[in-house]
Amino acid sequence: MSYKFFSLLEEDEMDIFLCGCEKVVVMKDEMIIHKDEKSRDLYVIKEGSAMAIDEWDEDVVPLAIFSEGDVFGEMSFILDDPRSATVVANEDCVLFRMSSETFMDFIGKHSQVAARFLLGLSRILVQRLKYIDEAFTTIAVMNKELKKNTEAMKQALLGKKPDVD
Repeated sequence: MSYKFFSLLEEDEMDIFLCGCEKVVVMKDEMIIHKDEKSRDLYVIKEGSAMAIDEWDEDVVPLAIFSEGDVFGEMSFILDDPRSATVVANEDCVLFRMSSETFMDFIGKHSQVAARFLLGLSRILVQRLKYIDEAFTTIAVMNKELKKNTEAMKQALLGKKPDVD
């Protein structure tokens, strides 16, 4: 199995890291993380898939889908903030869970592996940030077009000729 965020670790280093993790089995539709809970565990999907969701008014909004080799829970793991989203198993899952306390001990015992792990995790976070930047740019452009079209419709409803740019 290939673990995407372990890309900088040798296989024996990955094994060392995973030995510090607890193996967890989660059934389909079971919540793995609850939004706003105060937990700091990091998860790696060994088998299965999961989805991060949030709620807006009464709608469930999908935020991300995680599959084999993906990591999630990293924001609370790093920041010690409450969870920013709920994560639900899309299917039966086998996960590796690393608590932040265990990771602090791990750093002392395996500093080189921990450093390479953190660099790999940083790459994943930067890729996610890049995606969010692109999404915000798209939303900004769409918002500008929406404002322009709304103003044109308003002018048309008032029987005025729309301004031409």
